[in-house]
This record gives sequence, C-alpha cells and structure tokens, in this order.
Amino acid sequence: MTETTIGYLAFGNIIALAFASLLYMLGGRDNKLWRRLGSAVILGSAVNITSLLFGIWELSFLLAYPCLIAGFSMGYSGDEGWEKAVRRLLYTIGVCATGLVFALSLGGFAWLILPLHIGVGAFSVWLGVKNPIHAAAEEIFICVLLNTGLLMYPFIK
Repeated sequence: MTETTIGYLAFGNIIALAFASLLYMLGGRDNKLWRRLGSAVILGSAVNITSLLFGIWELSFLLAYPCLIAGFSMGYSGDEGWEKAVRRLLYTIGVCATGLVFALSLGGFAWLILPLHIGVGAFSVWLGVKNPIHAAAEEIFICVLLNTGLLMYPFIK
C-alpha cells in the first residue's frame, strides 16, 4: 500500500469520526438510536474495514461494535458532579474497552496507543464534568477525543 493511500485511509477515518460525532450529538437531542447504533456502527465499521484493507483484520475486531454500542448507550448527564463523573466514566470504559480489544489482538505497538486512548478518555471525563462549553459542541468534541485513539489501531506498523 502506498503512503498516499495510507493517508487517504486515515483521512477517510477522520471523515467517519466527524460523521459519527454528528450522529452522537443528534442522538442526544432526538432519536437515541442515532447515537447508540449509528455512531457505533460507523466507527466500528471504519476500524474493521481499515484493518481488513491493511490485512490485519481478526474476528475479535467485531467486538468493537458491542463495546461502542454499550459505551454510547450510557447516559452521562447528571445534576451532581459525582453523578456526572460516574456516568461519564462508565461511558469512557465502554469506549476504551474497544481499544483494549485491539491492543490484546494486535499486541506490539498497539500497547503504545492504549495509554493515550485511556488518558484522553480520563481527560474527557474531567472535561465533561466541568462542562466549559455548550452541550451540543461538547458532545461532538468528546466523541472526537474518545475515538481518535480507536482509529489509530489499524494504522500500527
């Protein structure tokens, strides 16, 4: 695969993440299935298709779907700070579990991505509890933050 093709694949994954983040935000306002299924299927498909194109796909990568659906199905609002923190932590664990699936399956350099994935996830919990920006924008940015690491796994050398 050429370097340019790899760049196009990475760009395609960023487009998938942008679209999934939009559905994630819309699912917080309208139809919950957009968030729970739409976003999860787009992101799960992005990492599975990219892995397949790189020739590293494994059956275990299909676990990305239930992990993302579980994470995206977690409610994360709350009136109290501790309630927000617990709910957002459960959401983060669901999403970062997908990274653990890839690290366990791929091994090697995938273990270098996992701490970044988890660290950004922890930061997203803090950011979500503090809520320094409008909720609609926050939801998009949280989805982008939490899933950028996920999109990196298929590109590991």
